[in-house]
Amino acid sequence: MDSSIIKSEVFAVQLARIIFVISFAFILNSCTTKEDKILIAVASNFEPTLSKILKDYKDSQNRMIHVTSASSGVLANQILNGAPVDLFLSADIEKTNIIYEKLNLSYKPKVYATGKLALWIPSIDNNGDCLSVLNNINSLAIANPETAPYGQFAQTILTENKIQPQKTVITSNAAQAYLYTHQNLANAGFVPYSMITKNDKGCIQIFSDESLQQAMIILTPKGKEIFDYLLSHSVQRLIQEDGYKITKQH
Repeated sequence: MDSSIIKSEVFAVQLARIIFVISFAFILNSCTTKEDKILIAVASNFEPTLSKILKDYKDSQNRMIHVTSASSGVLANQILNGAPVDLFLSADIEKTNIIYEKLNLSYKPKVYATGKLALWIPSIDNNGDCLSVLNNINSLAIANPETAPYGQFAQTILTENKIQPQKTVITSNAAQAYLYTHQNLANAGFVPYSMITKNDKGCIQIFSDESLQQAMIILTPKGKEIFDYLLSHSVQRLIQEDGYKITKQH
C-alpha cells in the first residue's frame, strides 16, 4: 500500500481521536457548568447594583451565574410555583418571609440593604419639595403597587398627601418606572433612588421607610456563597455607595 495513503489513514484516525477527546471534554464541561450555574432572582431596583457586584466575582471565581429580574411579587409567585432559583433578592422582607414559611426552608431571610424612593420630576428645578407641584404634572409613573414594594410605598405617599395625578402610568416594576421618566414617557416618576445618576436633573425628593428593607433568602445550598458574599464588608460598602442604607451585620 502506498505509504502516503497509510500516513493519511493514520492521521485521520489520530484526528478523529483528538476531535472525540475535545468533544467529550466539551460535553463534560457543559454538564458541569449546568450543575454549577447559580440562578438568582432579583428585584428590578437592585439588578444594576447586583450586576456590578457580580462582574468581578464571576471572573475571579470562574462561576456561571444567571440573573433574572422582575418585580418582587412576580418573582415570589414564580418561586412558590416551582421556578428553579438558588437565591432570591426581594425589595422587601414580607415576600421572603412568605417563601420561608411556605417552602419550609432551612435558612432564614436576611436584610442586605434598605432602599430609598425618589420622586423625580425632570422638567422642573425645585429640589426638596416635589410633592407640592405633583398635582400640576400631567403624568406620573409608579411601579405596580400590587407586586412592587416601591410602587406600594409610592401609593402610600400619594394617599397620605391626598395627591391625585392627572394620569398615573402603572409600570410592571420599579426599574421600568425609572425608564418611563428618563425617556419622557411620563412627566414624573416615583423611582428607586439608587437608579438616579448625576446626569439626571430636575426636582428630586427622597423618601425613606422601613417597608423598603430588602431581604434575601437562600432556596438551595448553591445560593449560600452569593448570600455570604453580599453580606461581606466590601460588598456592603459598594451597596451603600449605590444609594442604599446598610445595616451592621452580626
